[in-house]
Amino acid sequence: MKKWSKKKKITILLLFLVLLALFAGLCWKKRRGIYNTYMKLTNQEIPYSVKEKRKKKYGYYGQKLNVTMDVDDTISIQENDDSANDIQTEIPQTKTLVATSYEIDQQLQAEQENGYTWDDPMVILNPYQISPLTAVVLFDTEEEYGVRFTVKGKTAAADISGEIDAASSHRVPIIGLYPGEDNTVVLELLDDSGRVKDSQEITITTEALPESLTDVIEPVETSGESAYDLTMVYGQRTHLPFAYDCMGDIRWYMNKETGNYGLYMLSNCRMIWQDTAGYVPNLEKPQSTNLYELDYLGRAYNMYYLSGGSHHEVIEKEPGGNLLVLTSSMQSHCEDKVEEIDRQTGAVVNELKLQDIIKCKYENLVDWAHINTVSYQPETDTILLSVRNLESVIKVNWTTKGIQWILCDPRFWEGTDYEKYVLKADGDFIYQFQQHTAYQIDTDLDGDDQTIEITMFDNHFLWRRKKDIDYYDKTEESYLLVYSVNEAEGTVKQIKKIPTVWSKITSAAIYEADSNHFFGMCGHVANAENGWKGMTYEFDYDTEKVLNQYCLKKTFYRAEEMRIDYNDLASPMELDENYIKGELWQPVKTWKWLWNKKPDQVLPADTLTYNITGKVLYIGTYDHQISQIIFKGAKNTYVYDTTEVRLHMETFLDFYENIPVPLQGMNADNYEIYVMYQDGFYDTQQTFAIN
Repeated sequence: MKKWSKKKKITILLLFLVLLALFAGLCWKKRRGIYNTYMKLTNQEIPYSVKEKRKKKYGYYGQKLNVTMDVDDTISIQENDDSANDIQTEIPQTKTLVATSYEIDQQLQAEQENGYTWDDPMVILNPYQISPLTAVVLFDTEEEYGVRFTVKGKTAAADISGEIDAASSHRVPIIGLYPGEDNTVVLELLDDSGRVKDSQEITITTEALPESLTDVIEPVETSGESAYDLTMVYGQRTHLPFAYDCMGDIRWYMNKETGNYGLYMLSNCRMIWQDTAGYVPNLEKPQSTNLYELDYLGRAYNMYYLSGGSHHEVIEKEPGGNLLVLTSSMQSHCEDKVEEIDRQTGAVVNELKLQDIIKCKYENLVDWAHINTVSYQPETDTILLSVRNLESVIKVNWTTKGIQWILCDPRFWEGTDYEKYVLKADGDFIYQFQQHTAYQIDTDLDGDDQTIEITMFDNHFLWRRKKDIDYYDKTEESYLLVYSVNEAEGTVKQIKKIPTVWSKITSAAIYEADSNHFFGMCGHVANAENGWKGMTYEFDYDTEKVLNQYCLKKTFYRAEEMRIDYNDLASPMELDENYIKGELWQPVKTWKWLWNKKPDQVLPADTLTYNITGKVLYIGTYDHQISQIIFKGAKNTYVYDTTEVRLHMETFLDFYENIPVPLQGMNADNYEIYVMYQDGFYDTQQTFAIN
């Protein structure tokens, strides 16, 4: 057999390596080349994850070190404020709201031991400094009594009352004070049969509302009473959440701003509060990473970190159980992912990325899905998703991720692999457009025990899908809807449709079973008279008569009943040892341990802001101005890299964000902080040491 010369072998090897490199390059670029050609030849739509690479991006994306941070590779955080003591630095330390709440609560406990009496109680207004229309009243009694308080309203129906259980040492929470007034509060001692043993009136004087809430609400018509004692309004331009009574008077608010979506109610009558202290860059608007469990007095009990940030919904999977959170996959899309968060640890224990179960032509937008509500049905182990930009409500098995059905105009899914899931209409009705708050309810509203009922706010507005839909009817009004779904037969009826003012985005529909009232919370009113931006309605479900209607001068995300557990508010705080919990994107340790480049330029001191909470460093800047944060140690180098998170909407460049960077996974070392800021490489002259 003929032997090849050494030179020929080398030539063939080099040629093979060149061809291999070309092949690898083609494979790497397949979505821009071979893959696109194949998709076109087979008449298939090129997925958006391919197309998006050709879109214009905004912000700054320069890299100093060639690393890629995996947003699915998060670090678990289990700590408290004292964890900051493990970091030696001149960077200021900022306490969580949990720590400051607990300090005040301990002071109240100490104050309560001073022996205030029923005849001479101690009244402390706004005890936790963020809820100005609340108070606590401290006193002792010789015997154990229950206590009832009543804040006297402008009408009898506007009285706000609450009770706490029997005790001899009392911390009475007061909710529902009027702003800028001398409030009359009636206190009553109750024996074990609920009889009044003694009563007295006290006066609590409050300050006026902040300017942003002055004249923010005005009654259009009111019946003088409501199924809700207090109705909360929050989110969007209503940065300070507030609650109003049946007469439209504000009786509670927080002087601490929330994130874009505000807050989310819990079954224990506390709330999940979307905080503004931490944000991560996104493909569109930055998302809040920090969530507090908060009560109406302003006490915080836990803080949760969410690596990809939160949007639209945080809801309990079951009462007192894990949290279902809407977040973003960051895989060329945003607002398209659901995570189940362990309530005790903050760890992600289950998740759904919508593009894993739906792959079709509708992936043609960054915000292709825009999930705005999620809820869990334990009897079927399913989640119900309102997917606004797919004009659909989708039921999915939470374990298998199998699609159960889709509630949508069948024309939308026609010709796709998903038209088989679309429920068949039983009777004629107009389908929803860009809906919000789709939930399954327990009440049987159609008298058929073989069906389930779905409530929905139909915004009836078309924005994102104008190129995909040519059958939009442009009615310029929104609707409160109830659908009756026969899951066994795969059919759906529209059993209730109540029109409201046209509200293009946000908003909520709420059925209240005890009163048989239907609430329409219109958060983004279009073309309103007198410049009003929001509207709330309370209807009688059967007659569809308007019982109460209020105008609001600011847009809001949602409005709902303020449900209060006064015994919880009266109890001293109890904290977990690790009340800071959750997951965050973690910096990448680079293998370039010999990399010793120091920036030639120093960033002006006032360009960025810096603070540390626990062992998390926050760096403040405008959106997408920083693409890399480099931690250079004597022996270790880590990089927090967001160059893969490309901004698609220029308007968000003026959004100021504090990026939370976990230091928990870094090796002991003395670190200098460098940044790629607006495509320049800078020394921040900030340092820290980990022992």
